[in-house]
Amino acid sequence: MVENLFEQNLLWAVLAAVCWLFAARGARRLATRPHSRALRRRARLGLVLLVTALLTLTVRAALGVALAAETDWWGATDFLLLAVAPQVIVGALVAWLSVPAYWRLTGWGRAARRSGGPGSDAGPGGPGTADGTADGVADGAAGVVADGTADGVADGARKPTEPHRAPTGDARPPATDPAPMPAPASARLAAPSGGGTAALTRTGRPTTTDPVPTPASEAGTTAGTEAEGATPASSAVPAPAPSAVPALAPSAFGLAGPTGEGTTTLTETGPPTAEGGSAAQGEVQGAATPTPVTRSAAADPRLVVPVRVGGVAVGLGALFTLHPPAPPYTAFLVLEMTLLALAASGLVLVQQRRRVAVGAPGWRPASRGRRLVRSLAVVTCGALLVAGGYGLAARESRLPDRMATAHHHTYDTGGGPGPGAAPARSVTDLTGPSTGAADRRFTLTAGTRTVRLASGETVDALTFNGVLPGPELRVRIGELVEVTLINQNVTDGVTVHWHGVDVPNAEDGVAGVTQDAVRPGGRHVYRFRANRTGTFWYHAHQQSSTAVARGLFGALVVTDAERQPTPSDGVDRTVVAHAWSVGGTRGGGSAVRGSGGALSGRNGLGGDLRTAFGDDTGEQRERVAAGTPVRLRLVNADNCPRTYALTGTPFQVAAIDGNEVSAPTDLDGTLLRVAGGGRYDLTFRQPQGAVRLTVTGDANAGAGSQGFEGCGEDGAYGTHGTRESPSLILAPDTASEAPAADTGAPLFDPLHYGTATGPRPLTPDDDGFDRDFRMVLGNSVGFYDGAPMMLWTVNNAVYPDIPSLLVAEGDLVRVTFLNRSLDDHPMHLHGHRMLVLSRDGERADGSPWWTDTLNVAPGERYEIAFRADNPGVWADHCHNLDHARDGMVLHLAYDGVSSPYETGASTGNTPE
Repeated sequence: MVENLFEQNLLWAVLAAVCWLFAARGARRLATRPHSRALRRRARLGLVLLVTALLTLTVRAALGVALAAETDWWGATDFLLLAVAPQVIVGALVAWLSVPAYWRLTGWGRAARRSGGPGSDAGPGGPGTADGTADGVADGAAGVVADGTADGVADGARKPTEPHRAPTGDARPPATDPAPMPAPASARLAAPSGGGTAALTRTGRPTTTDPVPTPASEAGTTAGTEAEGATPASSAVPAPAPSAVPALAPSAFGLAGPTGEGTTTLTETGPPTAEGGSAAQGEVQGAATPTPVTRSAAADPRLVVPVRVGGVAVGLGALFTLHPPAPPYTAFLVLEMTLLALAASGLVLVQQRRRVAVGAPGWRPASRGRRLVRSLAVVTCGALLVAGGYGLAARESRLPDRMATAHHHTYDTGGGPGPGAAPARSVTDLTGPSTGAADRRFTLTAGTRTVRLASGETVDALTFNGVLPGPELRVRIGELVEVTLINQNVTDGVTVHWHGVDVPNAEDGVAGVTQDAVRPGGRHVYRFRANRTGTFWYHAHQQSSTAVARGLFGALVVTDAERQPTPSDGVDRTVVAHAWSVGGTRGGGSAVRGSGGALSGRNGLGGDLRTAFGDDTGEQRERVAAGTPVRLRLVNADNCPRTYALTGTPFQVAAIDGNEVSAPTDLDGTLLRVAGGGRYDLTFRQPQGAVRLTVTGDANAGAGSQGFEGCGEDGAYGTHGTRESPSLILAPDTASEAPAADTGAPLFDPLHYGTATGPRPLTPDDDGFDRDFRMVLGNSVGFYDGAPMMLWTVNNAVYPDIPSLLVAEGDLVRVTFLNRSLDDHPMHLHGHRMLVLSRDGERADGSPWWTDTLNVAPGERYEIAFRADNPGVWADHCHNLDHARDGMVLHLAYDGVSSPYETGASTGNTPE
């Protein structure tokens, strides 16, 4: 649900921004329409677009609230504060100011009154329409204004306005007759039959004087031509200039001429005019130039400015949705509101000047050439700004050439005390036993070579000891282990990290944090004591996204002879699954491309990725006598979850990530989904028939992994489109066939599996947890190390800007993970085990679920706890190593502990 809401928030943020962009542009250009009909039509279109924009904003706000409700609010704080609240405020202002102003310009309300409603007093043309008639009746009263329209006057008061008198250049002496009172809007004059047409001038008298020439800008407001032989009438006031006072159409005053005799028109120029008929009149009136008052109303800041500010607000909201800032958000909210206030103030000033300009008599829109030049200038400036911003953002995102691990200049204290209380220590002091003979010694030689898999494909590989995977290291609990790493010719350097083993910090093998990467020809010795049984693995932690994908990994098994079967009395088999980038495919045909989806990268490589058990992408068979105890140790050495099926026998999940399960129960027909970097131990007794272990869903190599959403693919995890999978068949008779896997079987859920014995571990006292951290795993569009990409973020930040989790030795710590992104994140904490407390609010009530690599799927929310009992500076990152490479890394920092090592291109240390 959270994943879907997050996707919808992204979608509607972009959609709302597009709608408001068009609405803001339309509001600004409304007053520049060339004629009244176009202005009215654009007003109607703009109103529809504005209502649509408000609806998109409403949906956007509702989705933000729904996301917040689904994630207990803290998971959507950034959306609510930065991408919803300011936009809702501006949207309310638009609905209050701009929508009514648009409505008055559309003429829809006046059309309803003309249709015969009570109180209708409009003529056929209708006020404010394209023929230049009266506009805006309020409370039943109308006043005549200088541009020939009737404007609304409150409280029913009719206020005739003096005509605007502009110099006309007419040298004729004025008439001596007194000026009559202006005719009311309801006056209806009839012309004598057959006598031509009569015209009622603004001064209220017909005249026989020659008409004042009409400027081109007002040509559309003059209906007809001068009538010859018109009978003069008394006149005392000279006619005003037509350039200053546009004409009124006869429909505004209800004037009509006799049938067949033309029509009688009301003009502003004084002389009577004649037209060739009502059809010609309609054509002229339809193309009438909007009056200055109409243009002024269309340029009203109350109409334009709220819409344009809304466009700015929704644009900022989309920016904060696609690229959310890191918390705290107060400063960003203040910045956003300040920007909106400044934008509103500036736009009001600009729009007031624009309103005066377009409302002036004789104003014309800019020529097409000027508009083209202006558009090119705007586009050029915009392109320069975008290019400059792109370059600046790319440059600012570049990682420093040298960066001390002591970059922990910011800490997340989780509600506990700040740094400085503990004594200073260095990572280099936190080593394993430096004296005493090792119980087990191994040498791992890292090199580059081309390897042919057992199934025939070739791999351009990085290897330990020349094999894929690296050799299995098997030790007993309590033994002192010594491993010598030799770099033969791996140019970028190499380290070894002991995944899941709680080694001392200096032995953790993270380049630039606990040691320097071993350069070609160099060596490094690791010493630690195997203090816990289980299935673990080791892998490079220098450029790990590429090094692990190419083969620098292997299994590490710590056994206890008293509790687990040994090869003498049973089968103990490690099954390491990995998707190899192969140079060809067996059996011909096109290879399947994949590796965890478009957002996950291609497993650090690309090419044709084929999943193998060990070094075999095909079917493997082993003879196992009936009744033999079997333990299969599943290791997922890839980025994405992998789904397994074990058919032919009931089985138990005996251990998860090297942690024994208490009182496991039998499972049958159940699928097992193992996180990237995770491990499951399965136990059973060999039946009389065959048992098959196979992969039923693999987002690391299946055809379905090409989905946009990476590993998860809406929950498919590579189950559709998988071309072929490796399998292991155990049977007393190697010719036996095991039953096929049921891909629709239920999925194993560790949350309720097994039975808890004794008190629950890591139970806080009355004071609760010592530290309480919250980590939102998300997406952001931006730059990382100079490259534009989809970022993988923790609390909307990427390495090295993610604050370190600060703890003190002995603290009881709780961490809440919420995945608000579009891909799975197997979160791996070095040096510690995590106890799962709940998932999506549902408490874990089975055997204590201990893990070191917890897969948090899109939309999931986990609470975990751990005891801070292993001092150091520990990596805490997503074990989808492509995500870690792109910045999804932070550190667990113990108070007082520092590291002398550095990362960066010039240091040769690139841990991810």
